[in-house]
Order: sequence, then C-alpha cells, then structure tokens
Amino acid sequence: MNKLKPQFETQSKPGAVLKLALLQFTATACFSLVLFYCFDAREAISALLGGLISVLASVFFAGRLFTTKQDAAAEEMLVRFYISVALKAVFTLAMMAICVVFLKVSMLPFIIAFMLAAVVVNWLFFLIADT
Repeated sequence: MNKLKPQFETQSKPGAVLKLALLQFTATACFSLVLFYCFDAREAISALLGGLISVLASVFFAGRLFTTKQDAAAEEMLVRFYISVALKAVFTLAMMAICVVFLKVSMLPFIIAFMLAAVVVNWLFFLIADT
C-alpha cells in the first residue's frame, strides 16, 4: 500500500499565486492608465495605490501560507491561517489609512481599483483558471 502524504491544492501549485498576482497587477495598471487618459494623474495614482494594496496583501497572505511546514499538524496550520488572515486585514487597513489620511487619494478610483483587484480578478481567475 502506497502511503503518500496528501498535498493541499495551494502547496501543489505555487505558480497559480504568481499568476494571480500578475493578473491583479495588470488589471490595476490598465485601470490606472484608463483613468489617467480620461481624467488626470490624481485619479490614476489613487487607483494604482488601491490596486497595489490588494496585490501586496494577497502576496503577503500567500507567502505566509507557503512557509508552512509540510508536516505541520492540522491545528498548527489552522492557527497559522487565522493569524495570516488577521495580519492581512491589519496590513490592508493600515495601508488604506495611510493612503487616505496622508496621501489624500481620490476615494472612488481608490476603492474601485481595490475591489477590482481584490474581488473581481480573484473571482474571474478561479472561474477560468485550469492551473
């Protein structure tokens, strides 16, 4: 009888995370360019910052999950997952606060770009990805 350790989906396909991050960044950059040509630099930079916050938070979260030991106990992996989720939320809120308070971003492009990268791109990626 062959006793192989089961692998989690994310651990067997780390290239999917890189593809998703690149797709998020590409969507953010395209949306920012459209805003730059339709409006002005303030809206474009606001959109770029909103999207980058989403991309960086996702990469940070995935990086923490990939550093989990392969032979870790389920409880340890679950605790690491929940801590990673909490840290991602704190990181995201802190970066958003910095952008809104100190950089005075334009709110509508900022939020739309964040939602585009965080929700729409993720949803479409997992619908069409065969990775």
